[in-house]
Amino acid sequence: MKGPFLILALITASTVSAQESQEISTGAGYSLQSFVNIGAGTEVQVANNAWDIAFSVTPGDAGVFINESVGSASGLSAIQAYYTLSTDFSAAPDQGIFEQFPQMNLEKTWSYGALNEIRNPDDADDYGWGYLNPETQEITGEYVFVIRLRDGDYLKLQVQSLIDGVFTFRYANFDGSGEETRTIDKADHVGKLMAYYSFASDDVVDIEPDNGFDLLFCRYTSLLDDPGGGDPIPYLVTGILSGNGVEVAQADGVDPKTVMFEDYQNALSAELEIIGHDWKEFDLGGFQWILAEDRVYFVKTAAGRVWKIQFVEFEGSTTGTAVFEKTDLGILSAVQDELSPLNTFEVFPNPVTTCAYVLFSLGRDIRYEAHLQVLDAYGKSVSQYAMQVIPGLNVFTLPIEGMADGMYFLNFSVDDQSLGKKFFVTN
Repeated sequence: MKGPFLILALITASTVSAQESQEISTGAGYSLQSFVNIGAGTEVQVANNAWDIAFSVTPGDAGVFINESVGSASGLSAIQAYYTLSTDFSAAPDQGIFEQFPQMNLEKTWSYGALNEIRNPDDADDYGWGYLNPETQEITGEYVFVIRLRDGDYLKLQVQSLIDGVFTFRYANFDGSGEETRTIDKADHVGKLMAYYSFASDDVVDIEPDNGFDLLFCRYTSLLDDPGGGDPIPYLVTGILSGNGVEVAQADGVDPKTVMFEDYQNALSAELEIIGHDWKEFDLGGFQWILAEDRVYFVKTAAGRVWKIQFVEFEGSTTGTAVFEKTDLGILSAVQDELSPLNTFEVFPNPVTTCAYVLFSLGRDIRYEAHLQVLDAYGKSVSQYAMQVIPGLNVFTLPIEGMADGMYFLNFSVDDQSLGKKFFVTN
């Protein structure tokens, strides 16, 4: 058996582009967060204090995150979450206890945030803040958390439930005053990764780009090695997190002009902090930021397009601006083993207005029965199809008549393979 082989295909009419530069910025004093789209060459910036906590609106997820981003010159602290060990929301949290249990976003996945990190990772029904009832598919929350705001004030917070795509949570001052109960419906945020909430405005804030994002350039808390050999130390850094569905491979000690993606394709990872903060290093002697000249990143977007990027400039807190050079390597149809039948799987156009086409290419010289299932944003089955397919290129016309505007998921399975794609309907 031969090793893995790579199939690169341009599904659209666009061509692979030459190298170009893109500038992104967190603003002076790192006062902003920047949602970056590599292909469009754009960014959407929001103030660090635009939101405080966020709820995952991806179907099947129950992540609850805190906003750890804070400017270096603001004089404020980053938002901090604590686990109180208590289920009694009426009681005032004991500071001597809860400060022993700080919680942070671990920047591993967009499925779990700070309020999920007390979960048992070996128990799929444990979401930290709450527990899933497999029969009802309802998550019920018990534990009380403390949120320390940027100005040092404290709130107690309890996520009470996630039922039929609706989060219910409540918060109050320690003495019980100012109690508020709020709901967030995932259906109101179709196409987004998170629903963001601000305690200051007591409302949900719409800050995420409608077309998603590839990278998030911001401040966040990361665990850094202790020089003394102790446990890793939480430290506020300025860096880059991968967007949902984005995979990144880091290539070190290479010539950026000649390095090949094929040599790093197996290193692609969905972990959020592959780019992270260490693409720059501050030189105390020269009092300047140094960027590695022999490091590049291969970024595979959620749409399957691969970019080679190299950071070439960082201005630090003066402007918060970074510059990277990018090269479009095209759409990655598949990285498959030769025994795998499915080589290509795409849905186009996306978003869909009148008709969708599912394109897939099969590699083995036998016939198969394939299955398609369309799910709505809640994971509920909308339609199912079974079909006989042949080796080579197959195209299936996907009916969308009667489907409401919004986000959908297409699951495609053939033989022992199953893949999924997200698409949008805009009638």
